[in-house]
Amino acid sequence: MGLMTKLRDNAHVFIMAFVVVFVAFWVFSDLDIGSLMQDSATEIGNVGGKAISYQDFSDVVERAAQQRQQENGGAELTENDYMQIREQVWNDFVTQKIVEQAIEDFGITVSDQEITDWVWSANPPQALTQHFMDSTGQFNREVYEQFLSNPGPENQEALVAIESQLKSDLLRSKLTNILTSAVVVPESSLRSKFVEQNVDFVSSYVFFDPRVFAASDTAAPTDEEFKRYYEKYKERFKTEDMRTLKFVLFSELPSKSDTNAIVNELNTIRDLAASGTDFRQLVSDNSSEQYDSTRWFTRDQVSSEVAKRVFSQPVGSVVGPVPNETGLSLYKVMDERSSDNVMYHASHILFRTDGGQDEAAQKSKAEGVLAKAKAGEDFAALAAQYSEEPGAAERGGDLSWFGKGRMVKEFEDVVFGSRPGDIKGLVKSQFGWHIIKVHDRSSREVKLAEVRMAIQAGSRTKDDIYERAREFAYLATEEGFESEAATQELQVQETPEFAQQTGSYIPNIGTNPALLKFAFENGVGEISEVHRAAGGYVVAMVSDKRAAGYRSLDELREQIKPQVIYERQMAVTLKKANEIAAGKQLEQLVASNPNLTVSTTPPFKIQAGVPNVGADQAYIGRMLRLKQGQVTEPFRGQRGIYVARLDSKTEFDDTAYKVKKDEIRQQLLSTLQNEFIQSWIEDKREEIDIVDNRDRFFR
Repeated sequence: MGLMTKLRDNAHVFIMAFVVVFVAFWVFSDLDIGSLMQDSATEIGNVGGKAISYQDFSDVVERAAQQRQQENGGAELTENDYMQIREQVWNDFVTQKIVEQAIEDFGITVSDQEITDWVWSANPPQALTQHFMDSTGQFNREVYEQFLSNPGPENQEALVAIESQLKSDLLRSKLTNILTSAVVVPESSLRSKFVEQNVDFVSSYVFFDPRVFAASDTAAPTDEEFKRYYEKYKERFKTEDMRTLKFVLFSELPSKSDTNAIVNELNTIRDLAASGTDFRQLVSDNSSEQYDSTRWFTRDQVSSEVAKRVFSQPVGSVVGPVPNETGLSLYKVMDERSSDNVMYHASHILFRTDGGQDEAAQKSKAEGVLAKAKAGEDFAALAAQYSEEPGAAERGGDLSWFGKGRMVKEFEDVVFGSRPGDIKGLVKSQFGWHIIKVHDRSSREVKLAEVRMAIQAGSRTKDDIYERAREFAYLATEEGFESEAATQELQVQETPEFAQQTGSYIPNIGTNPALLKFAFENGVGEISEVHRAAGGYVVAMVSDKRAAGYRSLDELREQIKPQVIYERQMAVTLKKANEIAAGKQLEQLVASNPNLTVSTTPPFKIQAGVPNVGADQAYIGRMLRLKQGQVTEPFRGQRGIYVARLDSKTEFDDTAYKVKKDEIRQQLLSTLQNEFIQSWIEDKREEIDIVDNRDRFFR
């Protein structure tokens, strides 16, 4: 009898946590995917000939949603969150089927004895050992073995789940070993990686900048230059089947009734507070933000609306509803104290001189406006009309509340020496001439308890938005997409081109496999039903389609024109560099041309890139090949043309290499294996028969 079979009858409650903590690449590997894929009256899809029922799929989605919600601190998930989760679950089903089929094809099995050996080995499963760490974080082998010998009968189901999980782990491990058995890391790669990480290089170079040596060579490219560039980089312009959608977004915005519902709820809470209910309890029961009894607020730490409406109220006052960033809040002033940090509220009118404006002219304008302000004209209106500060018109020059250190010194000195109601000017700062009005000053700090509620679209609002979108879809089919959008004064947007990718992501719309499927199964001009989008609903029309192949040179001309010109400039610069540098050392080369200088790097390791050059592989490759003192011929780098010299490099340390060799091998091997497995999965995904009916259930 295998050890895990024995443990089924003697489980201990301590191990129960294992069931919920295992999260890895194979997210749903503990599921019996085979049983999940039995025939069903409602198939959401089919992978490799096995059906996936809507109910089974939804069950897994719900489990993943609960986990996501826990990770987000209990925050309610949006429909867009659910769309992303459904996409991930679908991909996990497909990946799991690929793995299961490969395990079956290779005839891979795991015995009870193998699990027993692993559990009792010198290196037992981390998923088990993590529960047997002492207070210092060290694995307590003695306690672990005591548990294995006598676990207790409390958690039979948990131990069964553990055995199933360990078996799945071993099956996948064996499959990975088979698939990656041909992946090897040659000795040359190990030595190269060691050099990149451990050898210090010092180099000098002369840089030929195309913006200097070919700055005037900006003529439009000839047809021959365009063709040469296109053929050289043609693979960059290869495309899959592509689609473009025009769409109308019906945003899921709260309605007036949604706002009124929150107002009424906050008013009810205010009435409860007035009748004696503890406000802190009201915060705890109703608010998305909890009360922090240790925090004091100054006026500049809250919104201008809160500073205006709440800070002037005495302790014990309940104020609101007051608007916040996402909804409305109710505040209670819990306590107050006086602070040495005096806050000021001021407005200003700015006449800028930091952009090269005429100083005298700006000062003259400022003096005229100052006279109007002191004569009693409305300061906010003057700021809206004359101030050259961005946003001044909307704010009337209002700077809200601020304390010491928030403004430039000249401005601050004047404000802090003034009294409420004073109009000061002219004040000169690095930005220009200021006219300042001081509204108020305060040293008050308060403790605030807040009942914060977000205003969100309710179910009725969402239904109304959906019905409006559905009506538009019907009328657009009858009257024409853009014509009906114009009639209803709706904005038509358009996506960039996109391919049919595994991720089901559509630019400007979001993740939606059903809409993606529509786009690639219908012709230009076809109009969709209503689909979900990030932040609302969309109705879309296929506006363009492109078959797989290469984008034509004619459509690319304007796009690649700067690159073609730059290619020519690089060629011209390389030719000039060859003429100037012929047979010269760096210092001789610089002496012959005033536009050139020799730059010497500090010591650097290849892995970190070359200081002031970057991760330029052309430069790095030459450093690796040069002997000390050797100078290169002119060569093309990422930013221009270089002539470089290797000044020095530290010796290759054979002893250190032997110490680090195995570690480097494991790092490189792990990377190569992961890349191979990912590539293998993608290849298999193309081979296996996949029927995706999610669009019937989720829009």
